[in-house]
Amino acid sequence: MGFTTKKISLIALMSALTAVLTLAAIPLPGGGYYNFGDAVVFVSAATLGPVSGAFVGGLGGALGDLVLGYTFYAPFTLVIKAAEALVAGLVFRALKRLFRDKGGRAAKCAFCALAGIAGGLVMAAGYFLAEGLLLSEGGWQGGLVNLPWNILQGVASAFVAAVVAVPFRTDLLISRVLLPRDKRGKDEDGEKSDGEKGGDGDESAIN
Repeated sequence: MGFTTKKISLIALMSALTAVLTLAAIPLPGGGYYNFGDAVVFVSAATLGPVSGAFVGGLGGALGDLVLGYTFYAPFTLVIKAAEALVAGLVFRALKRLFRDKGGRAAKCAFCALAGIAGGLVMAAGYFLAEGLLLSEGGWQGGLVNLPWNILQGVASAFVAAVVAVPFRTDLLISRVLLPRDKRGKDEDGEKSDGEKGGDGDESAIN
C-alpha cells in the first residue's frame, strides 16, 4: 500500500492531534505534568505501523514544542519521539507475531501496553541524554530531575493507548479509511480490517 494519499492524510491528522494533546498538560502532585500526546503516538505506532508512527511522533512532538515556545527542544524531540514510536511499533508487531492467534483482543491490549512502555522508556532515556549532555547548565542534574516524570509520562501513555487502540477498535476505523472495501480482510470478530503489509514496511498492526 505504501504512503498513499490516505495514509499521508492520517499521519498529518495524528501528528496534529499529538501536538494539540501535548499542549493540554495536566499538573501532577509533586510538580510534574502529564499530557496525552504520547498516547496518540503509541496508537499511531500500533495501528499505522512503526514507520508511519515514527513520522507522527517526530512531527507531532516537535510541532508541540514549537507552539509551546520550546524551540531549542524541537530538534531533539523530533528524533526522540520518532524513536519512541518506532520502538513501540516494532515491539508491538514482534509480540503480535510471536503470540499469533493467542489470547484474542485481550492479549493485543496487553501487547499494546507493553510496546508503549518500551517506547516510553526510550523516550525517557532520550530526554535524559539530551538534557544531561546539551540542555542543562547543571550537567546531568536536569536530566535526572525530569527522568522520573518522563518515565511516568511514557508508562501512563502506554496504558491509555492500550485502552483506546484495542477496545475502541481504532485499528478497524483506520483500516476502513486506508483500504477500499474489496481489499479488506476478515478479522477474528468477523469484521473487515487491514491485515496486509504496506509497501513502506508498515501494516495495520492490531489485527
